[in-house]
Order: sequence, then structure tokens, then C-alpha cells
Amino acid sequence: MRQAKVVSISLPPDMQDEMAQIAKEERRSVSEVIREAFRQYLASRALATVRTKARKTAKRKGIKTSDVDTIIHESRRR
Repeated sequence: MRQAKVVSISLPPDMQDEMAQIAKEERRSVSEVIREAFRQYLASRALATVRTKARKTAKRKGIKTSDVDTIIHESRRR
């Protein structure tokens, strides 16, 4: 069984109103809207981490932005 923890947050009134409206329109709870927003935030952070590592690797290997399409195309032919 999944156990949930209660977390309190502070929002400006206009943001709270908008969140409540979105929850109502989507027939979801405000908690679910916040959980989804946090999931998207985590995914965004993970993508940013991957991009940072890819840029460092590309720089170390001397790969330029203009080389990426060619590298992808060649790897798909294998």
C-alpha cells in the first residue's frame, strides 16, 4: 500500500486560483496537479543533466553541433 506524506506549500493567491481552475477543468485533485508538475520538473532536471554531460563529452571528443546529424545518421545505418 502506498503511503502519502502531507506537504504544505505557499502560493500567491492568483497561482492558487489558477491551479484550482486547472484541477477542476481536468477533473483532478489539486494534489494530483502538483504531483504532475513535480514529475515534469524532475524530468526536466534529468534532461538538463543528460544535455550537460553530452555537451562535455562532445567537447572532449571535438564533436561540433554541425557533426551531430551525420553521427546519428551513420549510427542508424549499422
